[in-house]
Amino acid sequence: MDKKRFLSTELDIATLNTHLKKDYSNNSLLSFKNDWNNFVLFCQFHHVVALPASTTAIRIFIEKQAKEKKLSSIKRSLISISHIHAAFDLKDPTKTAQVKVALGKIRLDKKDDNKQTEGITAMMLDKLETLFSHSVELKDIRDLCIWHLMFELLLKRGELRDLQLDDVCFDESNHGMVKLQQCYYPLSDGTNHLLTNWINASKITDGYLFRAIDRHQNVSNKHLNDSSIYRVFRRANELLDLDIQFSGLSARVGATKELAKSGYSIHEIQEMGRWVSPAMPNQYIGNIERSERQKSRFKTNKPD
Repeated sequence: MDKKRFLSTELDIATLNTHLKKDYSNNSLLSFKNDWNNFVLFCQFHHVVALPASTTAIRIFIEKQAKEKKLSSIKRSLISISHIHAAFDLKDPTKTAQVKVALGKIRLDKKDDNKQTEGITAMMLDKLETLFSHSVELKDIRDLCIWHLMFELLLKRGELRDLQLDDVCFDESNHGMVKLQQCYYPLSDGTNHLLTNWINASKITDGYLFRAIDRHQNVSNKHLNDSSIYRVFRRANELLDLDIQFSGLSARVGATKELAKSGYSIHEIQEMGRWVSPAMPNQYIGNIERSERQKSRFKTNKPD
């Protein structure tokens, strides 16, 4: 195997994919690549070997990362390093006692890192709809549709970002469905109305479904990025005047909680939200211990 490619900071997804022992999604491969390239850059700067890496190098690397990265990002980096060592049949340097102790200390220092994302609720959505139900501003029409659609379909930010107009279809009665991962999800009458309103108002005829809007009401050709989606939910936060902070995951978290309260099982919610494992829906509804067990079982699958 071409070890030299892995000792540069220009490792690409295609090369990585051919060396790993299992198949992974493009998002997972991208994360592995970025994490590994960052580690190689660190090793080059400190004049140490990246492959195989020493326990000391791993420990110093994660301690440095802890100054600016979240615990989840640090743990993901360790998983990426572990996968690449396994690809070359090398001993896993991330499993040593020294690294585990260092990670445990970081976990204690970052005990607020895993604070649960605040979920948006159906009642909050009703209030937002009351505020904007008669608005003709494109931004209001778009954001109202985004809040409801992400909540109803438990959308990830990436799923919303990548939605195309061709992913939406209507039957003879004008009832809409949205295609996600080759499956079609029917919309409620309310969300169907909001989506139709956005499509008509924006005059989009092809391409990305949700886009940026400038102050002159011009609709961009480019999709919303993750920062834009975050701002859409921060706007909801401000409009509702709540002492909490929403994020791009707030609709997904809130919908999960409400489905659980309505009697849906974790596995039903997992299927509805297109999760690989039940770990994240368990975390969202507060089953932290069960979530952690399931994360450890499914950690080699693509991230939520």
